[in-house]
Amino acid sequence: MDLKNILAYQSVDAKLFDLENELSQDQNKQKCNMLNQTAKSSQQKSSQLEEQAGQVLREMDELKKTMDVTIKKGEQLVSTQIETLSVDQLNEKLALKDKVNQNLTLLDKRLTKLAENINAILAEFNRTIKVYNSAKQDYQKFRAAYDKHLAEVQPKIDDVKKELEKLQKTVEPKIMQTYLAKRADKIFPVLVKLDGNTCGRCRMELSASAINKLKEDKILQCEHCHRIIYFD
Repeated sequence: MDLKNILAYQSVDAKLFDLENELSQDQNKQKCNMLNQTAKSSQQKSSQLEEQAGQVLREMDELKKTMDVTIKKGEQLVSTQIETLSVDQLNEKLALKDKVNQNLTLLDKRLTKLAENINAILAEFNRTIKVYNSAKQDYQKFRAAYDKHLAEVQPKIDDVKKELEKLQKTVEPKIMQTYLAKRADKIFPVLVKLDGNTCGRCRMELSASAINKLKEDKILQCEHCHRIIYFD
């Protein structure tokens, strides 16, 4: 098997690999990714807070209805003509009045607690919106810087890709297909030379039978790093 053409292809592909790495490791792009994640998290959190606020407001509404009913019961008790009541009836009314007052006190405490909860949720919501807006503004700044870098690098990438397209036509389709599949899996370099009796990349030692097969077939996939070991 003649590996000269695929090795020439890989040599040019190394330029593309370096350019792609240059872009992927760009600090402005990394900042953008981080800020984008922050913005998404803030959006999710704000949605959760909105749901919590809605639930608390519904609870407050139901509680106010219950308080209105309880207050009316108290008003009815106050309006009773006590001189028409017997002692037992009066005691019963007084006990009921105490119960109503206790219920109102409990309801008022619950309402106060819910009001505190809604205020806390709104404060957290406002903080979350500030984080989102800040992330959005910073994202635009770092994105502009990355786009400037991309505009500088992209023509170089395009040139290398054109060169690779020409070289690809000179490579055996089978080996080219294998190469491209591994390249898509972020494996690079794809082909590495046998170094003594070890893989030229991961340094895994090959067995005697594997070395014999490699010398016969000229290529062999490394069981450890999955690169193609070649022998010339």
